[in-house]
Amino acid sequence: MTAPSSRKKSAGRPALGPLEKQRRLVARLYENCDELERVLREDAGLVDAQDEVEKYFLESTLRQRLSLAREAAMWERGEHPVAAKEIRQKLNLFRQLGYTEETWNALPDEKRRLAPGKPKMPKELELARLEIERELEQKRLREMEAEAGEPPADLTQLQVQHGKNATGRAGKDTLGVLDKQMHIAIYKRRDLLLRHTKAIEAGEKPKGRPPKALADRYEYFTSITEHCHRQIRDLESKLPLLDLQRRLIKRMRDAATRTRLRIKTSLGADLVTLKLDLQVIESRIEEEVTRLNEFVAKDQFFDDEQRASLRESVMIRIGQFDSKEMYEEFNDRNAFANKMMEFERE
Repeated sequence: MTAPSSRKKSAGRPALGPLEKQRRLVARLYENCDELERVLREDAGLVDAQDEVEKYFLESTLRQRLSLAREAAMWERGEHPVAAKEIRQKLNLFRQLGYTEETWNALPDEKRRLAPGKPKMPKELELARLEIERELEQKRLREMEAEAGEPPADLTQLQVQHGKNATGRAGKDTLGVLDKQMHIAIYKRRDLLLRHTKAIEAGEKPKGRPPKALADRYEYFTSITEHCHRQIRDLESKLPLLDLQRRLIKRMRDAATRTRLRIKTSLGADLVTLKLDLQVIESRIEEEVTRLNEFVAKDQFFDDEQRASLRESVMIRIGQFDSKEMYEEFNDRNAFANKMMEFERE
């Protein structure tokens, strides 16, 4: 028979009672809804709207999609699968986030069709289901508080106390937000030429108010790109060694993802070049991950001089990575200038 251990077990956190567990559940549901709503607003392109008019129409797309999603979720909760399925189909066919009615209708039919297979669940429907669950659990919480003779808890205070983003946890990833804003601006800028060329070829005339000049829109997105890049460089310059190395790896992985997406739509020489670029990036990622593991293992033994030297070497590699992106930026601008000259000659 095994002798009982003399080691005392840690008492740990005291177990939460049923009421506190319910309060924690409601706090997490509120937090999850807020986070999902934030993601939807980002996907809707509200931050990157050119003006208040475009923002209004982009927000209209979001509101209409949410309205359909909430209706579908209500039918689901009421156990009416046929009605719920009909509304979900309307939601799947409705214009996607980031498009106004005008820009969506301007897309070719093949871009507006649903992809083959079962559609991915829209985030709007996920939010609508969470909102219903949140309301039901909040109602249950109020009933439990009434039974226990306790006053209703303040919902904001509950999120501070029980939320996943409580003090001590990582906050918003500012660098990640800047990365996303910068690359959205780059994609929209590249799309300007494509749309303008197609409109000329089709002989389309702009509807409604006169659009901004092509060069002005191009410079608008360029200013966003340059602003984000300056902010990114400033924030990266303040990161400690390990965080800076992780940042370099993240940027490389993001670049690999973007390259894979471009491979899917490229042909000929461009396809060959992109595949070679992807091999190089993936090889570099492996090297940098190995370096990070070495830094983590030896970090406690580094003195200030060694740490500063290693950090400088990481900054140099980030600078090399930046130079490649700046070269692509130069090519984009050069292509735009050449295209503008063609338009003027025509």
